[in-house]
Amino acid sequence: MTPIKLIAFDLDGVLVDGKGSWMEVHRALGTHESAEQHAQSFFDGKITFEDWARLDTQLWMGVPIARIQEILDGVQLMAGVEPTFGELKSLGYRIAIISGGLKMLADRLRQTFSLDYAYGNDFIVRNGKVAGIKGDIDFYGKGSVLESVARKEGISTRQCACVGDHVNDIPMFKIAGYSIAFNPKTDEVAEYADRVVWGKNLAEILPYFKQQACMLTQRT
Repeated sequence: MTPIKLIAFDLDGVLVDGKGSWMEVHRALGTHESAEQHAQSFFDGKITFEDWARLDTQLWMGVPIARIQEILDGVQLMAGVEPTFGELKSLGYRIAIISGGLKMLADRLRQTFSLDYAYGNDFIVRNGKVAGIKGDIDFYGKGSVLESVARKEGISTRQCACVGDHVNDIPMFKIAGYSIAFNPKTDEVAEYADRVVWGKNLAEILPYFKQQACMLTQRT
């Protein structure tokens, strides 16, 4: 088995509990009904992901970015996140967040837990207020982001593991050396994963990574 050097995590539903970063903001600002219509239009194939992100963000135009930050600061982390990151870092793994959600929340976790990378969709801000979205990660674009991270690390994607829960994580599952579906949203996600973990404690993923780290230590 190719030794894993880096672990990429999805954000919404994996590192944070609840409906996800986009929907947490929609619920707090009272725009969730329109957001649900946009989501349905995307999954029906009527609009692109870029359209979806743009339409959602238009609902927040002019909202102070400090208000968005306040909402995201209140999002509940998945149980076990802190000890999981602590253990993985102690074992020498590099850690990335690759999310189709809001980069502002991914950055909060990167800074809080001293992670190596955080990718997501970032706001355009003018005069301290929301003015648009950059849309850096397409719904099916996580695989290319993982490839970019691997290149920066000087490793192959087979030396990367990923942890996700939704169909937009499948592109990462396909190219990573190991993949874990954490409370997968669909059967398809589970089918593409090497392992499925159920429950509301992220620390349940640790046994695999501890075992591999032990195997690598024994070889050296």
